[in-house]
Amino acid sequence: MFCQEDGQPLTAGMTEHRRERALSRAGITREQGCITWHDLRHTYGRHLAMRGIPLKVIRELMGHATIEMTMRYAHLAPEARESAVQQLDRPVPQFHAAPGRDAGGAH
Repeated sequence: MFCQEDGQPLTAGMTEHRRERALSRAGITREQGCITWHDLRHTYGRHLAMRGIPLKVIRELMGHATIEMTMRYAHLAPEARESAVQQLDRPVPQFHAAPGRDAGGAH
């Protein structure tokens, strides 16, 4: 995901310095310990879930091997389930048959 200008991977020293500088500039701190790349990755997944992004999309974005790993974020989006059920209260879209076809016929 991140690399040097020549395409080579960033070294541990390069990534730590950038992470620490970004956290400092953003005023992000933790009472105990430090904020790691894993913490930032987890926060990314949480925010996607809280915004109702489908778990399949979160899985793809985060590169999880299994949907079970992504399901750890499912509890963060209860309103997404509610919104899905509320769709049943909406009128069913009316589809129009193509010219020359019977609307009730087989597809």
